[in-house]
Parts: sequence; structure tokens; C-alpha cells
Amino acid sequence: MTGTQAAIATEQTRFDQADRNRIRRCLLRYMEENRIGVPTLQKLIAEANDLTLDRLPLKTLQRFLADTHRSNDIMVRFCQRFAADLADDDPLDSFGEALIGFWGATASVRNWQALAPDMIGTFEGRAEEAVTGLRMGQDSWVPFSALTVEAVPAQPYARAAETISNWSRTVSPDPGDHVRRSYEGVLLHPPGALLLALRNSLTGAPRLYWLDAFDGPRLTGYGHETATPIEDRPVNAAAFSSARVIFDRVGPEGET
Repeated sequence: MTGTQAAIATEQTRFDQADRNRIRRCLLRYMEENRIGVPTLQKLIAEANDLTLDRLPLKTLQRFLADTHRSNDIMVRFCQRFAADLADDDPLDSFGEALIGFWGATASVRNWQALAPDMIGTFEGRAEEAVTGLRMGQDSWVPFSALTVEAVPAQPYARAAETISNWSRTVSPDPGDHVRRSYEGVLLHPPGALLLALRNSLTGAPRLYWLDAFDGPRLTGYGHETATPIEDRPVNAAAFSSARVIFDRVGPEGET
């Protein structure tokens, strides 16, 4: 038995749903990054497994990528051999699927609302101005952050990244304050409001938004983040920060 044959004989032959999801994400990301279609991917997987194309039917591969049928383990193994040399799995994809798997365990995820095109793209965030003491009058909104939402092929969630540039929520931010808070996470649409689940890239602190689509390409709601040891705050201050926010779509799609 050759070294290659021995490796194949000892490789994984059964794949649970988590394995299948990971392999599918790797293949979809590879297609997106290399701008190829399923027929080209079929040929590459066949070559990696020393197969003729009839051993790897195009429709079967399309079904696996779209997650419309449960492919047999032999088919998944062919895909795994090709995906083994690809980049490691994206932690945001693992996070998105874990959240959906947990919250959708008692109901079909396919019944969740799909992310509308208006929810994908770049948004300018405004927050309610921070106020000390009592002030009468209308609410005042100030520039707060920039949010980018990126669709994930064949998934009911999207990747998201936010940069907060006016953490103090003041009308005229201090020009000498160049601190930016960066976040990464996912956007989901379970029944009801949108959920934007992020983490602070520096501290790892969770940041959550409950949002509602309103008046076209606009998202409105509330954001919350736990306090961390790096915060300069009074001892008796709240253990979290909260802000009312509006995200408006940037670009031609956001014009009304």
C-alpha cells in the first residue's frame, strides 16, 4: 500500500452536520474568492480525487452547496479532500451557524426571514446625543459609527463589521480623540427584529443590537455593550453602555 493509499484508508469516512457545514463554507468561500462557478469547482474536486466527472455529478455537487439535500458521505469525502488544503474556517461563519443552530433548534431555520437586499451594504450610524442632567426638547442625533454588512452565500446570516468613531456621542467630538472601536460579528433575522451580534476586536466584549427595518433602507433600534477594565468610568457607573441608534444605507440604494 502506497503512502497516499494509506492516508486515504485512514481518513474520515463519516460526516456530521457540523462537518458538512464547515466543508460547504470552505468551498463557497473558495468559489467567491476565485470567481469560479460550480462546473469549474466540479473539475477541481474531481482532479483532487483522481475521478472522472461522471463520478461527481454536477447536480449532486450543486445540491450539496445549496444544502437542499443530504449528500452521502462518499460525496462529502470527495469535497473534504479538496477543501483540506484551503484556508482555515472563518470564525464568523462558525459563530453565525452556531447561533442559528441554537436558536433555530425548535423551529425550521428556513422559516426565518431572509435578509433583504436593503440590509446588505454600508450604513452610516447615528446615535442619540448623550445628555447629562435634564433637558427639554426634541431628541438630537449625532454621527456615531460606520457599519458594513456582507452577504454570505447560501446562508441566512451576514457578516458584519462596525467602527465607532464617536463613542462619547457628542455633537462635536474632540478632534484630538482618534480612538476608534472596531467590532466584528453577524447579522441575523429571526422572527421579529433583526439581531446584530458583535464583539469588540480589542477586548472581546459583546456588543448587541436589536434593530428594525423602517422607512426603506434604514435600520433603527438599540445597541448595548458590557463595560471592560479599560473603560474610564466612575466606580458606581452602570456595568454596560446603551445607545439608541439609526443606521442609514450609504450610496444610491440608500437615497429616497
